[in-house]
Amino acid sequence: MMWSPVFAESTTAATQTPRKPHVRTTKATKAVTPTRAPVTTSPAVAATAPAPNAAIVAQTSTAPVPAAPAEAENVVVTGSLIRDPNFRSASPMTHLTSRDLRQRGITTASQALAQLASNGSGNLPANFSANGAFAAGATAPSLRGLTTDSTLVLMDGQRLSYYPLSDDGERNFVDSNWIPMSIMETIDVQKDSASATYGADAVAGVINFITRRQIKGFEANAEGGVSGRGDSGHQRLYATYGRGDVDRDGYNFYINAEYQNDDMLYNSQRGYPYNTGDLTGIGGFNGNPNAIQADGTLQGVGATTVATVRPVTVNPTTGALRTIGGLQPLGAGCGNLMTHNVPVGAAAGTTGNYANTVCEQNTVGNYKVIAPSDRRVSTTAHFTVRPWQRAELTGMFTYSQNLNYNTATPVSIRSQSRSGDISFANITLPALLSNGQLNPNNPYAAQGQAAQIYYLFGDMLPTSTQFNQAYRGSVHLSGWEPSNWGSDWKYNASFVGMTDDLAYVRTGYPIFNRVQRAINDGSYNFVDPSMNSAAIHNWIAPRSTQHSDSSEYSGELTLQKGLFKLPGGMVNLVVGGNIRYESLNNPSANPDDPLNPSAQYMGVNGFYAKGSRWVESGFFETYIPFVKYFSADVSGRYDNYSVGYNRFSPKVEALIKPIKEFTLRGTFSKGFRVPSFAETNSQTVGYVTDTPSSHSYTSAFLAQHQNAAGTGPDAYAQQYNLALNTVGNPNVKPELSTSFTGGAVIQPTRWMNLSVDYYYIKKTNYITTANQSTALEAYYTGSPMPSGISVIPDVTDPDHPDATPRAGIVNLGYINGATLVTDGLDLALDANIPLPGKLSKLKWYSKGEATYIFRYNVNYPGLGTERFAGTLGPANTTSASGTPRWRANWANTFTYDKLSLTTTVYYTSGYKLTAEDATGPGTRNDCSQAQTGFAGETTLDGSPIRCNAPSFWDVDLTLMYRFNNRFTAYANMYNVANWKPALDLGTYGGYLYNPSWSAAGMLGRAFRFGVNVTL
Repeated sequence: MMWSPVFAESTTAATQTPRKPHVRTTKATKAVTPTRAPVTTSPAVAATAPAPNAAIVAQTSTAPVPAAPAEAENVVVTGSLIRDPNFRSASPMTHLTSRDLRQRGITTASQALAQLASNGSGNLPANFSANGAFAAGATAPSLRGLTTDSTLVLMDGQRLSYYPLSDDGERNFVDSNWIPMSIMETIDVQKDSASATYGADAVAGVINFITRRQIKGFEANAEGGVSGRGDSGHQRLYATYGRGDVDRDGYNFYINAEYQNDDMLYNSQRGYPYNTGDLTGIGGFNGNPNAIQADGTLQGVGATTVATVRPVTVNPTTGALRTIGGLQPLGAGCGNLMTHNVPVGAAAGTTGNYANTVCEQNTVGNYKVIAPSDRRVSTTAHFTVRPWQRAELTGMFTYSQNLNYNTATPVSIRSQSRSGDISFANITLPALLSNGQLNPNNPYAAQGQAAQIYYLFGDMLPTSTQFNQAYRGSVHLSGWEPSNWGSDWKYNASFVGMTDDLAYVRTGYPIFNRVQRAINDGSYNFVDPSMNSAAIHNWIAPRSTQHSDSSEYSGELTLQKGLFKLPGGMVNLVVGGNIRYESLNNPSANPDDPLNPSAQYMGVNGFYAKGSRWVESGFFETYIPFVKYFSADVSGRYDNYSVGYNRFSPKVEALIKPIKEFTLRGTFSKGFRVPSFAETNSQTVGYVTDTPSSHSYTSAFLAQHQNAAGTGPDAYAQQYNLALNTVGNPNVKPELSTSFTGGAVIQPTRWMNLSVDYYYIKKTNYITTANQSTALEAYYTGSPMPSGISVIPDVTDPDHPDATPRAGIVNLGYINGATLVTDGLDLALDANIPLPGKLSKLKWYSKGEATYIFRYNVNYPGLGTERFAGTLGPANTTSASGTPRWRANWANTFTYDKLSLTTTVYYTSGYKLTAEDATGPGTRNDCSQAQTGFAGETTLDGSPIRCNAPSFWDVDLTLMYRFNNRFTAYANMYNVANWKPALDLGTYGGYLYNPSWSAAGMLGRAFRFGVNVTL
């Protein structure tokens, strides 16, 4: 990650010499702040880091601030228990300061973490919430692409509670949305395993948000923004007031309030092709419901807000339908929808489906949402006191709320339900109502025939609101006591408690049996939906409120003692213990009642997860500086979970620095990730697209489902949504990990640092589900099912009711069934570049970071290895966000007197639209297997439009001017070139673009303006 310098604000000032990276010190700070705190990628870089820019901003002070006794200094290093200013960690790190973030225009934790080059596949971006995310309303990083459950997120080194909803219905993670950024001093990112220091869930690394130790005086910031199209409004306000100086007065207390609001963005507000299902302009076919294609044919049957009906007979025993006529609009035509007269001989794929007129609707442009509305409000009280001379006590309480809101596409009669027992797919309008009268909604009632109906409930627009309230309180006591042996004792004791309380409210989602009752008694008007009252809407689709919560309570104590000196320095030993309690309660929003399955909501996923556990841990760390040019650090942790898991996690680090210009560093560690609450006790139904004609084993099925012309599959056998029903397994075991990093830090000149690090992570006992393709092959060929897997058939084909139904639901369970290996390179540049002659007054700072992935492989014994690097995979566990090989960024800041300009370039490489977890090992280079996340993203013959998603570039600018020590104004321009997002036709996290990598392209060129005042 790279960030640019920014003019200092009236916060706790930094010391006159650069603070050691990744180190937080509670020692008093002097009244002069450099324009930029050094930003490096590793503590090893710190010893040779370039000096900060020479320009400084003096902060007014009426009296000198006395320095505290040296012994009172308490140094906190992310990723280590050692509190020693001479300590150097060998772990690759990224260090972000609050000034860096403000200069870049980053206002939320999720925005900051999204830019990390090491933030890989499986991350949870904000825009997912508008596209059916299981963990709607939340965001989370995924270091090294190991998904959200392997990255540990902390605040001041203390744990945070899980978000009450599980990512993909499976993974526990910490939501970054609630974190108040205006009180953050730094964000430290450790990019290798920290299980030996922090616990089992730090396999991929740690992100530590560190709050400001003290604030004196008043600060306020006001900011507003809008996209270049005049939409996507943004507003942000915060204010902070603090009193006292810890070292002079013995205390500091500050309070903070923060507000931010970002408007909802619809697909209709963006250009082609993101605002329509008609992809003929890019080589595809028109995916709008009931669209006539360029060759005059009709492909499939879709539901629109104008009901379409056709006469059918109903088997009284099985409920199977048999069509006896063509489809036609119900009522006087298509209304405001596009009207097409079905041409003679139309629809090679659906001959006989339509009687005369067809209604086409652009549901993407009418309903689809790119980004939800998001409002954050938080308030924090923070105090630091010196209860006695050699101790410091810090307390903090934060209340934060996050309101996330979006609309969605109306529920349709023609969609599969969330249960295998009921379905809207074959619903019919009876000839007679329950009172014996002819059904006015059924044009065939007089002939005594039932009518099958296709319909979007356009008069009941679905909405989703996630209102999450976070309550967090913590205390931390640190200090030292004199000792006559070795060095002094240092101690740290802390306690943190946090609760997340989530209310998930949905409106506009019908209940199946109420729709059926309204159909039977005629109370819902399908002919003219505008005549339906609010009362009938509220009765058919009552408000659904789901309450979920999670908690985390943790107490920890550590003792540190310098044992003896070696030529390189003092040998330090730290021992400690931790006990914590964590729980999650996420009841189903749509519980499955076997006695009354039709009482379920349509379109509401009934996933749930529940659990609680105690964790007891003991740990140690020894820092051994053998000589000045060689040091080692050895640590270990034993975690015991009350639910039956326990493990010891060791770690060894080494630093070799033969000359000041060159440092070698390396780490080796073992870790483990315990199963999430969902992986042991849950049920989740997820949907993936499936096209029967793309499989070699469906030939017999396709032969039974031919269109009337006999030229290909009928509408039933086209692309559809296949349900994957995954159930928790209480016998699943923890994942075990082995990690290694090795690299070098080079300083060819005093003003430049270069670093390169190789990383390797291997997970065994990898928790996954069986590949659904093995179950589908067994189902369609009549072969025996794999153990623990079953398939529930879908509703029958109305045009071929006696034929074999397609697969409806694949039932799976979590298993320890694979081994995962990923490795790659981290590259970094950090330079203060001196300029010659008259340009010497101009300061140039440059920083770059890149990550390249060699491998991301998952091996299933006996089945083969799935390779995902450079492809859309793993599709089933990352919302098909993919694994691009390169992610990089490069920032250049130019400062002259009171003015600074920063240019930041971001890059994500392209990738193939194949995913071997969907199509099997060995298919990543087979373009015929390219994934299509949405109907309409293929050509007329069913082949993919394209095989690759292109790379994405983004260039941002920041201009800042400091009028005086109290007033600063700034302007940000994002996506300066207004580049569109990389076209991705396979992801299902966003429509035709990938929210994980190219969300800035969907926003387009955007502007923000703000002022900062310090008193």
